[in-house]
Amino acid sequence: MRLSDHFRIPFLLSFIITSAAIDAVHAQYFGRNKVQYESFDFKVLKTTHFDIYYCAEKEEAVQHAARMSERWYARMSRLLNHQLTGKQPLILYANQPHFQQTNTIQGTLGEGTGGVTEAFKRRMVQPFAASLAETDHVLGHELVHAFQFDLTGGGSPGAGFRAPSALRLPL
Repeated sequence: MRLSDHFRIPFLLSFIITSAAIDAVHAQYFGRNKVQYESFDFKVLKTTHFDIYYCAEKEEAVQHAARMSERWYARMSRLLNHQLTGKQPLILYANQPHFQQTNTIQGTLGEGTGGVTEAFKRRMVQPFAASLAETDHVLGHELVHAFQFDLTGGGSPGAGFRAPSALRLPL
């Protein structure tokens, strides 16, 4: 037996064990529905670059979020010298518990998740944070992902595009 075989066997065993553990975790969630306590009545605010979906209870805050989103868009497009393909969908929830009930994202969302940008449909989904500054920060962060997915080949949301090559990059 060569020296490289001594390293290969433990590596393969640890890989198999880790893969089985990951599959077990996914199997625990498979077939379960995300708990949804409330039904949401969404409205849409259309801006120059965004379609913002929101619940009526946060109408005034959505106006602030729309301005923040457009400011972030201007910064990102200028910095990256790129315009997003199509309008950017943004789904805003009134608070963290409402956000955790979303069915736009698979799986459960923890309390520490501030927002998510889907790679394939490029939807940005987030709750309003405790302050406008926090909401602004998360909007900027999620918009960076939208640009990342668009620049690496995602294309327009919902237009039959290919998977962004950014998905192959490490987080």
